[in-house]
Formats: sequence, structure tokens, C-alpha cells
Amino acid sequence: MNQGAIRISASMDEHGYGWGCFDVTISKGETTTHLTFFADEDTWKDFGKELSCFPVAVSATVSFEAGIIDTSDSYLKLQAYCFDAYGHAAIRVSVDNRKPDPDRCKLAFSIPAEIASINRLGHLLRNWRAENNTEILWQAQTS
Repeated sequence: MNQGAIRISASMDEHGYGWGCFDVTISKGETTTHLTFFADEDTWKDFGKELSCFPVAVSATVSFEAGIIDTSDSYLKLQAYCFDAYGHAAIRVSVDNRKPDPDRCKLAFSIPAEIASINRLGHLLRNWRAENNTEILWQAQTS
């Protein structure tokens, strides 16, 4: 069963400096969040490597952060974690658009997913070459 989805689109620097604009849309049921940030083209690779072999222990977590919560225009944190002793897992999503009130929006939710599904997201991110394929779509799977 599909529990949620993460779609990442990239627009890479045409001058070859290795920077890109990442457009991220994350959904769970009727809840959807979207943000855009600039980063190095390899920004997702380490997170992908860690997700590929997640979890190394039931208490292990793997995190990705874009932006600095205190200073950035937008902030994203993704954290894979196990939520029980049986190894059931999820990805916690935290976003903050960092706009001044009354336009400020902060959102946090979790997307349950089989560990194999989280590992698949890791493989997608680790092997992603945005100049060859501008978009990744991952759908969380549970049984």
C-alpha cells in the first residue's frame, strides 16, 4: 500500500559549476508540502548511501537537512527511523518556510514505509545523476 511519496526535481547549473535548484514535493494522504532550495549536485548522495543500508540497529536514524533552521529562507529535514522493536520504519518530514508572520508555515509528519522501500529510496538518491534524469519519484510501500 502506498503511504506517501517524495518527488524531487532538479534543474542543474548550465555553466557546469555543480550547483542545482531542487524542487521537493512530499505528500502523505491529503497533506502535501513543497519547497525549493539550491545545493551542490551531490547533496543527496550521502543520505542515499545511508538509507541504502538502513537500519544498522533498531535505534538508528538517518537524516538529511537542507537549509539552516535559524537563517535559511526554507528548511527541510528528512529522518528515517524505526518506531518499534520489530523494525517498523518511517520517514519523518519537517519543513519550515521561514517566512515572516502571518505567512509562516511549519509542518511535521511521518510516512510509514517498509525498510526495503526506504532502502530503495536510498538507491535512487545514491545513484541519481540529475543531468541525465531531472526527477526522482519515490512512493513509500507498506504491506
